[in-house]
Amino acid sequence: IVGIRLNSHLVPPALLGVYGVFLTFAPIGTWLVHAGLVKLVARNWAASDRRADLWRQVALTWARRLPWLALAAAAAAFAMRGLPETRPLPLILALFFSASLLALAALAQTALQAERTHWRDCAVSATGSLTRTFAPPLLFAATTGTVNALWLGFCLHGCVTAAAGLWALHPYWRASRNGPDQNSRPAFPLVYEGPLFIALAFVGWALPGLNRWVVAGFFGEVQAGYFTLASGALVLPATLGAVLMQYFQPGLFTLGDGSAALRPTLARRVDLIALVHALGSLAALGVLVWVGPYLIGNLISPRYRDALGWLLPVGCFGTATITGVFYHTLLLAGRQERACGPVDLTHAALLAGGSLIAAAAGGQLWFERWLLVTPLVPWLVTRPMARHYVLRPGADPAPAPAR
Repeated sequence: IVGIRLNSHLVPPALLGVYGVFLTFAPIGTWLVHAGLVKLVARNWAASDRRADLWRQVALTWARRLPWLALAAAAAAFAMRGLPETRPLPLILALFFSASLLALAALAQTALQAERTHWRDCAVSATGSLTRTFAPPLLFAATTGTVNALWLGFCLHGCVTAAAGLWALHPYWRASRNGPDQNSRPAFPLVYEGPLFIALAFVGWALPGLNRWVVAGFFGEVQAGYFTLASGALVLPATLGAVLMQYFQPGLFTLGDGSAALRPTLARRVDLIALVHALGSLAALGVLVWVGPYLIGNLISPRYRDALGWLLPVGCFGTATITGVFYHTLLLAGRQERACGPVDLTHAALLAGGSLIAAAAGGQLWFERWLLVTPLVPWLVTRPMARHYVLRPGADPAPAPAR
């Protein structure tokens, strides 16, 4: 809430639009280059009895992938080259620095969530929220008022958040003295680091930021600024999704590691969690839309009044994407990793294709209408596909490296 006030009062819509596009590339470390590593920590950390060894191996793997992250940052800077006030070298450095540190922070938080040390995870999350909220706009206001100040503030956010994550894992800084843990070694080549999961990582990174690119490309930087401010509504489905996933994911993985007779129970539990998330998110978004006009002036600058129209469409698309994550987790819990390909790619293709077609063929009105109906997509398509793969005969869970 404070961030909305700061951004709307301190940053002009056009520059906020450029910054919003930058933010779509900021997670390329977590969601693309290091995505397999994050999934490995989530799936194996809780069961490992040699977490110090596992963390050391994870940290080394994170460092070995940094050259690939540098290439991804350069490609992202090339994609943003036409936006106002963007210079290649500062942009590449800002993307690389922030994305690498945020990936490290995500690995730490994933480990904390897997072992259910929730207060330490809360401390890291709160630190990240504070620095992300205050550092970019305040640095922008205190300096020359260029978009470079926003990027520098975001880099500061990445640095502080990564430091907090590393501090939270300080019990595991020293590797075990009993030799390497064979069971904890990352088994990437056959599971999470093959071409399938690289493609899924790319889709997982691109889908949440796709609509900012669509708005900027079809409707201009000013509308992209409104859309970026309205993207604050994503905190509602995102926070509820994070709470539910953090609380239930370890239990889902335990069910998935059990006998085949537990698969229907696993699927029903994911259905219930996803339904609670969808209904809760839409109800919260409805309240936000209702109170939105009353926020103009006190919380939101009047020059951002047109952002109110984007609140519900943005939130609905966010609800749809996070619902798909629950069914991705269902497939991982059931050790049906290969099925993530057809399920996740179909889910993403429908959401992305619909956005592009609606914007190109129908303009802003039909684009907004499409975003409003996107929460139906995972229930009509993604859920039936995921349940098919998990519940089909002969879909007994197998150890991940054997797949």
